[in-house]
Amino acid sequence: MRAVRAALPRSGAGSEAYLGLLGRRLAALEEWSRAPRSAPLHRRPGDLRVSRRFLEPREGTWDDGDENLVRGSLDRWQRSDADPARAAAAALAQTARSLAGLHARPETLWFFLWEMESMLAGLETEAMG
Repeated sequence: MRAVRAALPRSGAGSEAYLGLLGRRLAALEEWSRAPRSAPLHRRPGDLRVSRRFLEPREGTWDDGDENLVRGSLDRWQRSDADPARAAAAALAQTARSLAGLHARPETLWFFLWEMESMLAGLETEAMG
């Protein structure tokens, strides 16, 4: 989360709301990586508005290199013998930590956050099923 905050040109109410949501989501993903379905994923309608408001202006600022880095990290966690929900949560949590450690460029972070939204929707479906 600090990496995202540092990548922002300036902070605002929308950014602060999203950073709070992101912190809660990353904490939930850490829990899910140990015990799937153990914490709320924060995918309520109001949460979706907050994330969309933050991510939509950044959509498409990334390039193929950003996508390859993020997807390469996320895809290596997909194993046929693993619990899909646990594997996806672990992939998201580990990729977030890795990108922060790499001091990834802002566009890479934006793509990761965009991809995380898609994966959270899949996890939410899994949790309801």
